[in-house]
This record gives sequence, structure tokens and C-alpha cells, in this order.
Amino acid sequence: MTLAACAPTKQPLTLLVGTYTSATSQGIYRTTFDPATGSLSPAELVVEVDNPSYLALAEDGRLLYAVSEGGRAKDSALNAYRYDAATDTYKLLSRRPTGASPCYVALHDGYAYTANYTGGSLTRFPIAEDGSIGEGVELCYEPKQGRASHIHGVFPSPDGGSIYVTDLGRSEIFQLVDGVEQSRTALPMGRGPRHMAFSKDGAVAYALNELSGTVAVFDIEPQGLSLKQEIASDSVGGGGSADIHLSPDGRFLYASNRLKEDGISTFEVAEGGELRKIDYTHTGRHPRNFTLTPAGDYLLVAVRDDDRIEVFRRDAATGVLTATGVTLDISRPVCLVWR
Repeated sequence: MTLAACAPTKQPLTLLVGTYTSATSQGIYRTTFDPATGSLSPAELVVEVDNPSYLALAEDGRLLYAVSEGGRAKDSALNAYRYDAATDTYKLLSRRPTGASPCYVALHDGYAYTANYTGGSLTRFPIAEDGSIGEGVELCYEPKQGRASHIHGVFPSPDGGSIYVTDLGRSEIFQLVDGVEQSRTALPMGRGPRHMAFSKDGAVAYALNELSGTVAVFDIEPQGLSLKQEIASDSVGGGGSADIHLSPDGRFLYASNRLKEDGISTFEVAEGGELRKIDYTHTGRHPRNFTLTPAGDYLLVAVRDDDRIEVFRRDAATGVLTATGVTLDISRPVCLVWR
């Protein structure tokens, strides 16, 4: 008897959508994506909250953490929710202040971390057994003269032993263990590291530089990050690169670019982790965060300024994206997370 390889699951997937509430959005929305048809169900509001511009889920999918990105510290917070399957609702567990303009949240080793863009700081919150968060400690790092700090992201290392923190303002990446700096990687001023991705084997790190529109490729070494390649993602000088992800098999890397010729760059990953740009796919205006389905057969993009989510089919063999024409209307979407 011949055994055939198992096909990727076609079970419907739940997608949570973070938004800006400056227009008609009211908070966090939910939609169902059907991989069998490539369709999205109508969006439904599941959490009413101000400016939930970035979301993070605990491993069991029942604990949800969402920033409230205010322009001032008094308007900025991290919210913790628990999903109740019996009522199909999210219950607020706690809301704690952060530094000004939290634009990212990540979970690591019993803590939640927010990257506070305007505040130029990192806030670290202990997570209790019930998923609620305690009072945060705001962490600031020694500035360099004339370079304002704008912390933009927090990324747990592949081995789980540390976190990497991107500072767009100072063009630096910090490696921290328990909030203490272990290494600092400086990039030329004007690069503006924003988001990061890591190879499956934990040997290579990729940083998307928002201001220069480039991807920096690093070897991960005991003493820190060692730059080995920098390649253009944005080739037209838009200065607004946003998000970066590897395909589930690690063979392709994708990066979103805004402000000019908005779209997604596709890179092929060589054996040593270096990149070769192979394609560019146009999207609507201001593609922000994007996500690949767990099987890697689709890529969904939050297109903020066109108030929609766009669906692209992905060729697993070539990495190339093709627009399906499927969209979901939603006001100012900026973050997509599978539950």
C-alpha cells in the first residue's frame, strides 16, 4: 500500500484584528478565514477598546493582550483579557499604564513587554496565574547624544533565553535578559530597525529597517548580532517599511512597504540565510502588519488607509504571491493575529 503525504489542514481559522479607533472602528474584531475557499466572514466586534494597534496571544489562545496606543502616557495602556468559551466573549482582567504610544506587545518568560514609541522605553509587566498583569516597570536605556529613542518592537530569541528590542530612533538593537542589556548592535543612523524575524534553527536574525527600506541579515553569535547582508525591500524611497515574516518552511521571507508603491517584497532565503529579492506584489494603501496562514498557503495584509484586509494566495514552491480579489472591509486595520 502506498501512503500519500497529508495535505495542509483546511479547517476554518479565527483571525483577530487590531485597529486604530480614530475613525469608525471600536476596537478588536474577529473574522473567520476559510482556507478551502480563501474567503473571510464579516468582521464582528469582540472587544471595545481604544486604539488596540498591536495584539499578542498566550499559547493556549485564551489570553489576549492588547496595547492602547495613545499619543501621551496618560492615554496609553496594556489590556489583558481572557476568552470565555461558554459565552464566546472576552473578559477584561486588567488594564495597566505604559510609556507613551505603546506600538507593540510581546510575551516572554512570564512577562508582557510593551514597546513605547513616543516614550522611548520598554515596559515590563508580570503576568499572574490567571493571565492578569501587575504593575509595569518602565525600562529606559542610556541614550546617545542627539539621538532620541523610539522603541518599536520586542522579539523573543529563538532559544527563549533573551529578547531583542528594536530602537528605530537610535538605529540600534538591544539584546536583554531579565531587562538587563547583554549586547547592543548599532546600525548606521537613518536605518530605523522596526520588526524582526528569526530562522528556524536560531542562527540568523532579520531586521526590517523602516526608514531606509532595507532588510539587515545577521548571524546570531554569543556576543551579539553580526551583520552579514543588507538588501533593499523598498526600492523607491518610501521610507515606511513595516512588517517582516518568514514562510512556515523558512524558504521565503516577506516584508511590507508603505508610502510609495505600497506592497510586499518577496525574498528567497539561501542556505546560509542570505536573501535574494525575487518578486514584488502591490497592495492597497498603507500595508501594515500581515500574517501567513499556518499552512503557508495564504498571506493576509492589513491595509490601513483603504480600510480593508486583502487576501493573497502563496505558491509554496516559488514563494510568489497572487491577489485573490478577496477583501474584508474594516476601519483602519493594523494588526492580524491567528487565534
